[in-house]
Amino acid sequence: MDNQVPEDVVGERYTRLHEHQQKISQSVNEEAIGTTHRVMVSEIEGRRDEAQSRMTGRSEDFRLVHFSSDTDARPGDFVDVKISQSSAHYLIGDSVAVHRTRGGDAHAARTAPASTSLGIPTVRK
Repeated sequence: MDNQVPEDVVGERYTRLHEHQQKISQSVNEEAIGTTHRVMVSEIEGRRDEAQSRMTGRSEDFRLVHFSSDTDARPGDFVDVKISQSSAHYLIGDSVAVHRTRGGDAHAARTAPASTSLGIPTVRK
């Protein structure tokens, strides 16, 4: 049963399949341009996000969405993003509104700098 189809034929068929899937994904994502998607902000999704000063998250239909980091959104918060560009693998847009969540609060508490107490109680006013 091994080697029923030559390796070069397998590779060529896979390439054709992959290219066809890319076209389908691109056309589906192009339909999203101009629409608004609710996105849950993720902490780490892509390698280039910091370099391009953008945030990343997943939409409700689990598409990868990049948007500018000029909002006060935190990982775990929801952001409404108006889509302006697309590719076969992701959408790019601008944030419209930020919805704070308990998940964002938990991330903020987890990443806040630890306060060092020397055993001296503090007086709260």
